[in-house]
Amino acid sequence: MDNKPKNPREDRNRRPDRRQQVSERMFTDEVKFTLEPIMELETEETEKPVQVGTKNMIAVIGNRFMNGGYLSAEVLQKNYKKWNGTLHDINHMGTSTGFFLMQSDITYFIGYHSNVHYDEVTKELSMQLNTEPDCEFTNAWEAYMKLCERAGKIPNVSVTYYGKRDWVTASTLPKDIPWKKEGYSKDDLVPILSEITPVCVSTVLEGRCNDKDGCGLRNDDVKETDPKLEAEIEEKRQELIKWLKENEDK
Repeated sequence: MDNKPKNPREDRNRRPDRRQQVSERMFTDEVKFTLEPIMELETEETEKPVQVGTKNMIAVIGNRFMNGGYLSAEVLQKNYKKWNGTLHDINHMGTSTGFFLMQSDITYFIGYHSNVHYDEVTKELSMQLNTEPDCEFTNAWEAYMKLCERAGKIPNVSVTYYGKRDWVTASTLPKDIPWKKEGYSKDDLVPILSEITPVCVSTVLEGRCNDKDGCGLRNDDVKETDPKLEAEIEEKRQELIKWLKENEDK
């Protein structure tokens, strides 16, 4: 699903027609996320604890070259709330399997994203992954998380989104944007993303973005929580307090 040409100059020095500028295309970009402990919640329906898995990740960073073009922090900030409620799969297999990778397979989804936060200083988009233990491949995914932890590796994730593109010359980009490192000359046409519509985030073996780029580095100033889980825990706590008060003199 990576639409970036192998030779960046293949997409330059020719301005595409307006149909290409307006239409949406799907792109993927890769980042990393940090490991968080698995929390357990006792439920009345079963004697065994139900594992509620949560992982915090940095999924996208603004003012960077992504697959599909340059993504400004302004565009990311305008669209970041759309990541709430998106699903998480393995190796893009939930959204792109089969002939020419154009089919989807819902069995590869293992969770969803919540608590999306955009940091105006770092331009990082963080979110929380909430896994579902009953999904077919959740156990395999959790085993891979443990394997990475034992190996001292940070698991990579890759974002998939629809994007609208326009084109500008490289020299008109902000001065701190490293367009030369991307292989552009000052008069080359650079694709820029004017809008993104999130589709999915995937756990993958290796991502395009790395620790040097800032991907996967958790912002310690942001405490991400699961409101539903916290509400259930608080309800159980209040029930225990009530029971203790009622039975303290018995």
